[in-house]
Amino acid sequence: MENINEDIRYLAETLEHRQSATEQEEQAADYVLERLKPYVDEAHKTGYGVVDNFRLVMAAYYGEFVVTCALAFWWPAVAFCYGFFIFIAYVAEFMGYPVFSRLFAYFESFSVVGFKEGENPDRLLVFTAYLDTDTNPVSDAAGLPLLRYVHQALMAGMVLILATCLVDAFGAYQGVANPFTWWIRTGGIAAFALTAGVVLLAAFGGDVSSGANHNASGIAALLEIAQRLHKRRIRKASILFYFSGGHHANMAGMRGLVREIIAARKETYIINLEGVGAGGLCYTESEGLLMATKCSKRLISAAAQRAGRYKARAARVHDFATAAYVPLIRGLNVISLIGLDKDNLPLNYGAEEDTRHHIDPAAILNAARFAESIGRTVVNGCETDEVAAEERAKTEEEREE
Repeated sequence: MENINEDIRYLAETLEHRQSATEQEEQAADYVLERLKPYVDEAHKTGYGVVDNFRLVMAAYYGEFVVTCALAFWWPAVAFCYGFFIFIAYVAEFMGYPVFSRLFAYFESFSVVGFKEGENPDRLLVFTAYLDTDTNPVSDAAGLPLLRYVHQALMAGMVLILATCLVDAFGAYQGVANPFTWWIRTGGIAAFALTAGVVLLAAFGGDVSSGANHNASGIAALLEIAQRLHKRRIRKASILFYFSGGHHANMAGMRGLVREIIAARKETYIINLEGVGAGGLCYTESEGLLMATKCSKRLISAAAQRAGRYKARAARVHDFATAAYVPLIRGLNVISLIGLDKDNLPLNYGAEEDTRHHIDPAAILNAARFAESIGRTVVNGCETDEVAAEERAKTEEEREE
């Protein structure tokens, strides 16, 4: 576990943070690249543009709905068309399709990619972990369910405002006025203006996290997997290690990976690791903030087969978005491994808690072994020789420890 400790020390202590599009994120990418090179056939760093502060994009959308509410007092039909476009763009943005964010200034962020060629070029096994850190909107993970409810209420409010526009547009045609729409839109102006203001303040406030558990732990686990697969390859698939940057800039790095995977048209399985340095190890059965989306049946089956050996349990994650969110809603085979508490919330979420001293290296090593085991099971099936070899390898490692 010496390498795991050293990785965490550099990523979460030597570097004060790894925020998107900063020099520290690039330094983290360079470090990961050098660590990864000995274990793969080819490794490189890739750059792309990201919005410097994505909360500004969200604040802009809420501000646009203030404009929609104001327009509706005089021109409800125009307000409906304008508001409907804003609403569709907002949902698309939330699902990883950039719309208005394209109008913001872009800065360079980085991901690290490592590749090992397998015997079956049409099958790809991907291990991912996000690279960057951010300021957290709440100081404790217990506030995440509340944020999800607030977001759902805001979307319901958007739909309600659009409905009042339709009612008044139809009423103007019939020469009838609805007495309630004025009050609803006035309330909408207050609610969306307040939300835009709060999000704007959050964009420039909060403590910067060193990101030990979120997500230096996942990075260290991926590097451990790379080292393990260098010693004992998975031959029936090519292996891709992807350390995605821009996670907190609307998952920009992961969006790029998904585009390449879809274009390649290969049988692909993605195992995402994050926050595995604390809490009980879990594998996700479903994820999604707006609607529950089931993870890959084959990956869930493989995880369930191996979970007992690694003291892992199944979980459903709906109060926050993991890096698996984008590939999941695009229909790819994906699963997340993540450390959670009994309420399925992440640990060490606040900036003060998310330090190297609150990390358990043994938990990271266990997560890496579990991810490797899932990968072998999903690629090789339940072949007796493969499973027996895995059991022997794990027993030998435990004896050495």
